[in-house]
Amino acid sequence: MKATKEDYKSVIFSGCSIDRKGVSLCNLANHHPRLAQSNEYQVWSHKDKEFKLYKNIDEAVEKFIELINRR
Repeated sequence: MKATKEDYKSVIFSGCSIDRKGVSLCNLANHHPRLAQSNEYQVWSHKDKEFKLYKNIDEAVEKFIELINRR
């Protein structure tokens, strides 16, 4: 079964991060409360040299899926 955007959002909203195929997605407020303003979602991939913060969870999840689908 393939995970959906809603599945990924549910994991993030529960306070967890996701690491898949060398790509990470998390809500910085859950992991680094002093660094994050409020809900800032980080998508990170060393291999793709991608590091970006998103205010919108949907945009962050779309970028996460784009990066994992490249592999």
